Amino acid sequence: MSDTFQEPALLDFRPWIDQAVSDPYLRDQRQVMAIILNAVALVPSFRGRLVFKGGALLAVAHDSPRLTRDLDFTARADDPEEFAAGFAAEMDRGLDRARARLGYAQWRCRVQGKLKRQPRNFAADRFPALRARIGYARTGSKDEAQLTAGNCTNVIDVEISFREPVIETEELQLVASNGLIEAYSLNEVIAEKLRAYLQQGIRNRRRRQDIYDVAYLIRHHADEGGIDRVTVLRALLEKCAARNVPVGRVLIDDPELVERARSEWTTMALEIGSLPLFEECFAAVRGFYLSLPWDDATPDGQPVASG
Repeated sequence: MSDTFQEPALLDFRPWIDQAVSDPYLRDQRQVMAIILNAVALVPSFRGRLVFKGGALLAVAHDSPRLTRDLDFTARADDPEEFAAGFAAEMDRGLDRARARLGYAQWRCRVQGKLKRQPRNFAADRFPALRARIGYARTGSKDEAQLTAGNCTNVIDVEISFREPVIETEELQLVASNGLIEAYSLNEVIAEKLRAYLQQGIRNRRRRQDIYDVAYLIRHHADEGGIDRVTVLRALLEKCAARNVPVGRVLIDDPELVERARSEWTTMALEIGSLPLFEECFAAVRGFYLSLPWDDATPDGQPVASG
């Protein structure tokens, strides 16, 4: 967390859930996602170990309109296999506690099937990931039997990353359960998004959402003084160094990275509705990126290859 003590920010899921009132399926999913996040907050063994991040954090804490149907966390765990071994049982107990605390007695939720460990050498890999599927069914429905059997098709995907550098977090107090959950700070989210943009070529990905997300956060938080460029750059440099991703002032304009981010831009219109132009969002991100204090970190102003 940040070295400076701050009161936890209040996080109320109800407005986010109510936004989906015209889409019953989406509203159900959001109720279940609220149950899962409150479960994480209410399980003692997850405290200080699971850090909330990703698109769902942007949606519920920063009002992003981009739709997301999965949950992402970073785990502080020296032994990923030990963490994975106890995850399902702990999560199931937390899910029961959370749905009772939230008053969602109509839902039953359970971890479904085996956890997916990636890659094959999960415990020894430098950056392993654990994927779980949280099934949900209405009590008394025909889906409830499938849920009990572990093969329910209504699921929320949860991905947990290990050994990721975490530089700055904040505590969120969940209004419905009064539980506390640790989450990436605004600075950390932006740094993570910029690292993912720079890493596109290395991972052969096309990350159109990162440019949109950073532009959205800049537009909605820059004037509030909520973004600290020194912290963003420090986090970006550490994240890139950990993954051997080249980083530097001029790389924002790398033609391959720009084209990768642009190539599937229009597909987000299905999630967002009124989608701004790529050029408009990229210009905002580029201006922010160039305004980071590069000269303090790299005196010659040239790209620094990490590793």
